[in-house]
Amino acid sequence: MSNKKQELLLLRVTTFVCLGFGILGLVVSILANSNSMLLDGLYSLIQSMFIIGSGRVVTLLFKEDDDRFPFGYGAFEPFFLVLRSLVLLTMVVTIGTMAGIAMTRGGYAITFSIAFPVSVFSLVVCFVVWLALAKKAKKLSSPTLRSESKAWLLDTFLSLASVLAIGMVGLIKQTRFAFLSTYIDPALTVLFLACLSPMLIKDLVVYSRELLGAAPNLSVQTSLEKITNRFVKKHAFRKAEVYALKRGRSLMVVIYVFLSEERPVKQLDAIRLEMIKAMYSYSNFCDTDVVFTLDDRWVDYQTPFTIVGQKA
Repeated sequence: MSNKKQELLLLRVTTFVCLGFGILGLVVSILANSNSMLLDGLYSLIQSMFIIGSGRVVTLLFKEDDDRFPFGYGAFEPFFLVLRSLVLLTMVVTIGTMAGIAMTRGGYAITFSIAFPVSVFSLVVCFVVWLALAKKAKKLSSPTLRSESKAWLLDTFLSLASVLAIGMVGLIKQTRFAFLSTYIDPALTVLFLACLSPMLIKDLVVYSRELLGAAPNLSVQTSLEKITNRFVKKHAFRKAEVYALKRGRSLMVVIYVFLSEERPVKQLDAIRLEMIKAMYSYSNFCDTDVVFTLDDRWVDYQTPFTIVGQKA
């Protein structure tokens, strides 16, 4: 099965699982009067809608360039991930505010017998799905699946928060501190949201940088430079400069190769093919352009593909 089909299959399966848990969580949160379960259910429901969008994005990434998008559809991936991070962050802030307000008003009582079994079941399923997605994301080198696995990890933590909150309510009601039971669910909801919000903010910053055309991280730039320098030494070129940007899994690379003497065009075309194949071996989503030049006076007036990334 191709990488594209594997990704789409996983996204379809997780969509149904997520949608089911979202509906279940919302219904049970109303019956049990639990904000932590409301957060878990609403998160799953929103996530299921974005998983559907993820499938469309993956399809676009494997689509060939066309007249509307002559440089491909790579930017759709970080754009989609930025949008999802914003929506989830807004949801987290909203529910956190609701829980904070509830604490100032004396908290609320939850129905233990309804909420606890559902929360435990949700925790187990979310953990299993996160584990499966994380392994596949690493194997397929898929930013979309990696993002989905992070979303399910967050959902796992939310389910854990719900289990802890409801479990503590059940325990404390048996003690002389039963009057504190109404504060446990909102307090743990706020605490977990405070701990998990940095993850969403970090994702938002990373994907925003990619969307804006920032250079890839240092390890990627170093790898591109090593590949290029191998050809510089092999063919005795004067030097080479590498420019790159990363959008999701897609890499756009422009390499300026400075010649020390004139060479036949046919020979340079053969070397260009070798270099492009080497870049493709590094990443199947690498779009590489190699420019050979003997007189480099024009380079200062050229900005490759309007790239704003740093030189590797």
